[in-house]
Amino acid sequence: MVLLLVMAQALAFDHSHAGFAEVLNGAVSPAGVKYSILETRSQDLDAYLREVASVDATAFTQGEKLALYVNAYNAYTLRTVLDAGSISSIMELDGGKVWDARSFQVAGQPITLNQMEKVQVQTLTDGRGHTVLNCAAKGCPPLRATPLRAADIETQLDDAARSWAQTGAYRLEGKTLTLSMLFDWYAADFGAGASSDAQGGKAEAAVRFLVRFVDSEEALALRTGDYTVTWMPYDWALNGVD
Repeated sequence: MVLLLVMAQALAFDHSHAGFAEVLNGAVSPAGVKYSILETRSQDLDAYLREVASVDATAFTQGEKLALYVNAYNAYTLRTVLDAGSISSIMELDGGKVWDARSFQVAGQPITLNQMEKVQVQTLTDGRGHTVLNCAAKGCPPLRATPLRAADIETQLDDAARSWAQTGAYRLEGKTLTLSMLFDWYAADFGAGASSDAQGGKAEAAVRFLVRFVDSEEALALRTGDYTVTWMPYDWALNGVD
């Protein structure tokens, strides 16, 4: 009976995350997030977060769990910014430690944003997981305009990685390759051999990741290795737009 109840609850949850889709619709673009629009949808966002908080995810598939935690991370981050009022950077909150200082409810358990990312998302996927998480900063991969869904999750992960690779993941200018700090901070998630103390390994892992998501000409240029690697200063400015 207990197993049947758990399965029934899993089936009852809206795995299309339609509530979150309605919140995001028209408020998110490649340029950033219109927080003024989100403010008018606070009740809808809170309703979605109540579902996220109370759902029993025991019987969820891997894809369903991944979608749950990615969307929860993004939705709670938006809620955190809205609650903060007028800020120019999420780093203004909790001494720049909002990802560990605050706890949120997901699937009946308290969890921090860092735990959502490191304990849940990154155990369920690869480096592409970082491309669908948005920390409300311009340096992050852009927030997707639609929630992640288990039904076509691999396609969405690839699309997000491709979008990031073609925009803010790197710059190759002349003999200089400039990489996002995400490749430094989360090197092991992007490929084997990217040890925490080996800059060369981190760059190699980044290139192996990037060539999967850029056009053939750019991939060839990245593979040549005929450049010096530097790291892009992370832009912590709020990702809001008017």
